Amino acid sequence: MQPRRMHPMKIIFSFIHTLRNSFVIILYLFIINFNDASTFIKIARYVFLAFLLYRLVALAIDWWKTTYGIQDGAIHIYRGWFKRTDNRVPIERVQNVEWHTPFYYRMFHLTSLSLQTSATEKEASVKFEAVKQTVAEQIEQLVLHKQEALKKQQDIPEDDTESINNQTEQTEMATTNSNTPDARQVHFQPTRRELWKASFLSFSFLAFIPILAAGYHEIDEVVDVDEQAKGFFTFLTSSWVIMLCVIILFAMFAIAFGIIRTFLKYGQYEIASDQERIYIRSGTLSRRMFVIRKNNVQAIQITQNPLKKLLGLLEINLLSAGSEEEESEEVHSLYPFLPQGRAEELLEELLPDFQMKEEAAMNKLPRSALLIRLLRVPWVWIIATILIVWFKPTWWWISPAIFLLTYISRVFDYRNTRFLLDGEFIQLKTGGLWSTVFVTNRKKVIEAEVVCTIVQQRFGLATIQTINRTKPVHAEELKDVPLETAHTFIKWYQERYKEIKVE
Repeated sequence: MQPRRMHPMKIIFSFIHTLRNSFVIILYLFIINFNDASTFIKIARYVFLAFLLYRLVALAIDWWKTTYGIQDGAIHIYRGWFKRTDNRVPIERVQNVEWHTPFYYRMFHLTSLSLQTSATEKEASVKFEAVKQTVAEQIEQLVLHKQEALKKQQDIPEDDTESINNQTEQTEMATTNSNTPDARQVHFQPTRRELWKASFLSFSFLAFIPILAAGYHEIDEVVDVDEQAKGFFTFLTSSWVIMLCVIILFAMFAIAFGIIRTFLKYGQYEIASDQERIYIRSGTLSRRMFVIRKNNVQAIQITQNPLKKLLGLLEINLLSAGSEEEESEEVHSLYPFLPQGRAEELLEELLPDFQMKEEAAMNKLPRSALLIRLLRVPWVWIIATILIVWFKPTWWWISPAIFLLTYISRVFDYRNTRFLLDGEFIQLKTGGLWSTVFVTNRKKVIEAEVVCTIVQQRFGLATIQTINRTKPVHAEELKDVPLETAHTFIKWYQERYKEIKVE
């Protein structure tokens, strides 16, 4: 693929984004003070319009001087006017592929394509901000076919050069002549009943409150609305009937907002796979699709809150080498409200190499682990007590409540913590009311660590930790396991050399 530019609509979309971020300024200068002819307002308007003109020209120049292409087995993004930079990422380093198609992109058949790598540098991944969907499909297929060719080449003897060349040529011809993705099997699509349930379980309606607060804060920065707010509050409190009606109306708006938000987010949610990859698609108006090679999944993380435990639901996140952990909940989750039985079946279908064991098969912590946890200094309670005594002594009753909750949570955490070393797999469960189950393969663990403090030594305990290659790296630790388990853990990890290829 020879160097080419992004779609020119990228200029318009970026400029609209600038206008959206400047909404409060536009509201103040051109709407609220529409009839104001003061010198200050006039100068402010001219300065703002000059800024918009500069921004539009800068976006046009940036679009003109930014090109992308695929050459010599690498993806290139060329940027800069006076100083040209080349962001080069070899195709074999691409771990995940992510599509993001906002609703206004769909009107022009455009999309944003992100190719993620496992490196941690700022420009280690490549993002095509605005390209035709057909071009994005070509790029994705070129990357996937090239990776398959490289994988096959690794299994061919080095002296068989002719076979390698023929295979590479066949792959490139297949990529050029066909953009059709491999046959996919759909494993999960939420029903309407599950979407209604998710609308309330996700508490999406609560997001209505910070949106209102943020809007109030933005307007208050340029317009003093405190007086109007006080008058409105006085009107509400003048009658309990008015207040009740407003509360009911607000609740209806919040619930409707939560339902609409959930249906827009998960209305066309789909989990599918082929022989090599997993496809996670979400969104109704604005769509996202995450594509990950099964071999790139470093670990799975299963989380449950108290309500999900009560209803038998859970959430499975895929931790991969090219994904940002803070984005995993939004994009890399296998639907946040999966029934427990269906979740286990889904894991077997998608990732048979990850074997999750029942809780009954896992090992509990020794009683000495409970004792050492109860003896640890409750720093949160101490700091909270000092702050209460210093600033609000009349709230003294909060201190014993925090003390009680601290030790109850420690007991719950002890009772629910489990661990298991089973062949090449390690499975760790931590947390009390909010629990997390972590499962990974020994080949995916890049570092193992055992820490034993002086206090832990006296109780015959230690802390074990695994580190997986995500971005940033994911560290999972389990405190207060028996020393024998810690020794077994180190020996278990030392067997890793038998399962990896050293180049």
